[in-house]
Amino acid sequence: MKKRWMLLTAAAVLAMMTACTPTKTGPDGRPYKPGQAVESSDVETQPVETVEPMEVAFVFRVKDGVFQRVMLDVEELTEQTLVEKLIEYGVLDEGTQVLSFEIEGLEDAPSVDSSGPVGPVGPGAGKEVIGTLNLSKVPAWTADNERQMLICICNTFMDNFQLDEVKLLVNGENYSGAGITLGDEDYLEYGSNYKNVSE
Repeated sequence: MKKRWMLLTAAAVLAMMTACTPTKTGPDGRPYKPGQAVESSDVETQPVETVEPMEVAFVFRVKDGVFQRVMLDVEELTEQTLVEKLIEYGVLDEGTQVLSFEIEGLEDAPSVDSSGPVGPVGPGAGKEVIGTLNLSKVPAWTADNERQMLICICNTFMDNFQLDEVKLLVNGENYSGAGITLGDEDYLEYGSNYKNVSE
């Protein structure tokens, strides 16, 4: 008798569990069993949207008193794209344009044979690579934040174009600000005391 009641109880529990299990449905809403073939005419096809690959850019900023390097995706890595991000982060003023950007040292770089001994690698392969950035304008920074803002510009261009030095011009003239004036042979220095962040 006990066996019979146990079997009836087990069958009742099994029936309740089966009733509570969600029913799988096909694309048309009709129930189907696992392993059952779905007719291709029942499946709605949607065009696949092709997504262009993004490029990674590093942009420097000062936020809440902290010098930060922000890693972000951009559609195309250009000097104007970087300037637009510097504007967005408050380093440069709205409307700032890149008048010119030239890189020296890449064309004279020796070719590196990947099968040979390991030597200098990178864009210049041992030769100094210098970027000259000519902007339409820069903000009137105070003497307190001028150095940080210049480092934001310098680091942004050095990191993205693998430069050794950056020369900053404003409307074709050497940069001259509240406390810093650059001469013909002066270049911006890379600032390394920053925090990495992603957006």
